[in-house]
Amino acid sequence: MRTDRASIEYEGIYEVPEAAGYLRVSMKLTTPLNVTSAKLIYWIRRGLTLPELVEVPGRELLIAFEDLISMRVIAALRAAGVSFKKIYQAEEWLRRVTGHPRPFATQLLWTERSDIFIELQRKLIAASRSGQYAMEILQEYLIPVHGLTFDKTGVANTWEPYEGILLDPLIQFGAPCIKGTRIPTRSIWGMVKAGDPTELVATSYGIEEEEVRKAVEWEDALLMQ
Repeated sequence: MRTDRASIEYEGIYEVPEAAGYLRVSMKLTTPLNVTSAKLIYWIRRGLTLPELVEVPGRELLIAFEDLISMRVIAALRAAGVSFKKIYQAEEWLRRVTGHPRPFATQLLWTERSDIFIELQRKLIAASRSGQYAMEILQEYLIPVHGLTFDKTGVANTWEPYEGILLDPLIQFGAPCIKGTRIPTRSIWGMVKAGDPTELVATSYGIEEEEVRKAVEWEDALLMQ
């Protein structure tokens, strides 16, 4: 059941409550942060995701994978203690520099709990200070945003919110899947909750029993919020 990246591109699309749930479960592994749907909508209305989403009515609001990643980065920064002022300053500067409408989904960022940094041309830059150069000695104190991978253009292309669980917009429309497969965690969870033994489920899908357990843990965590 293992697979390479799909040849046909499908965009991951998420409802706001769904995205908030993924973020809450992921954040529990690091610093707890109360990521609610209302908080995500506030970030969207303030223009911290795709600018075109600012005016979309709540009942019609859907976000793409890159918007989800942008909010994952914002949540990590907020959990680390970075102020909204610094987040806005960094986002504005990064939009100008990268030319991308979702800059928090295009670069690997770090923070030392006050400013936001990025590495450009092998130089450490403070994005929240309009591109000021930073002392390299700071690198050993910086906190990375874990679980993200980037394609050759620097855009986030996968997110591992939970050990062994991967979101890839090119696989199953971005639904959480067992890492390295096209198997949605929801399918695994459904079989186990229906009474199928873990060993049987693993054999049926050609995966390890530990992968089945991780999928069930992830889905249970989503339900228990």
